[in-house]
This record gives sequence, structure tokens and C-alpha cells, in this order.
Amino acid sequence: MTIHSYVGSKTTIKGNLECSKNFLVEGAVEGSLNSDGTIVLGKDAVVRGEVRAREVAVSGIVVGTIICSDRLEVFASAKIIGTIQAPGLKMEPGAQINGRIVMSRSSEEVELTAQIPEDSSSSAVKPHG
Repeated sequence: MTIHSYVGSKTTIKGNLECSKNFLVEGAVEGSLNSDGTIVLGKDAVVRGEVRAREVAVSGIVVGTIICSDRLEVFASAKIIGTIQAPGLKMEPGAQINGRIVMSRSSEEVELTAQIPEDSSSSAVKPHG
């Protein structure tokens, strides 16, 4: 993979970044990251905001929302607090996710609701004994 843009480890950006290609973040970003390609968040990366790309690979910290149209890869050193929407998720042991995960290709959020039959007495399972 070719990296087209880079945010260094000693860099803090307050604002939004957009790139049509792949980019790597090793520093801190307070704002949104958008790419038509892949966004790689290194071990020292701290992002507070929305990360939106075709693919995202996280080794650092994200506090906010991650939206992938293809796949999210979460490495052992990663910590994500917020909402994830991706059709595919690969997660290494040790990675931390605290939030909501929606496995969908749609850009619209999917709500799953438990369906309870109206006449639950006829379909209830009764214990033996």
C-alpha cells in the first residue's frame, strides 16, 4: 500500500482532513478524517472525531465514530470508544472496543429490535419438573 499523506507523531491537528488516497496518522487529530482509500492509525495516533474510509486500520486510540465501506482492522494495541459501522471486522486479541458495532454495508444505521410474539403464552417454553 502506498501512503499519500502523513500526520507525524509530534503533530496535533484541530480540524478536518480529507484525502482521496491512503494516509497514515501517527499524531493527534481533533476532527474528522475522510478518505476514498485506506486510513491507517498508528500506535501513537489519538483521534477524537469521525474516521470515514473504504478501509481503516487502527493501532492507536479513537474516540468517536469509525465508518468503513469495506473493512476495519483493529490491532492488539488499539482502543476504540464509540460507534463502528463496517461490513467486515478483523480484531486481534488484546484490542479494546467499548461502544456499538453495526455490521452493515448501508450508510444508514441499522437498528435491531427484539420481536416478542403477541401471544407469548402459547409459544412459551415451560421448564420440566
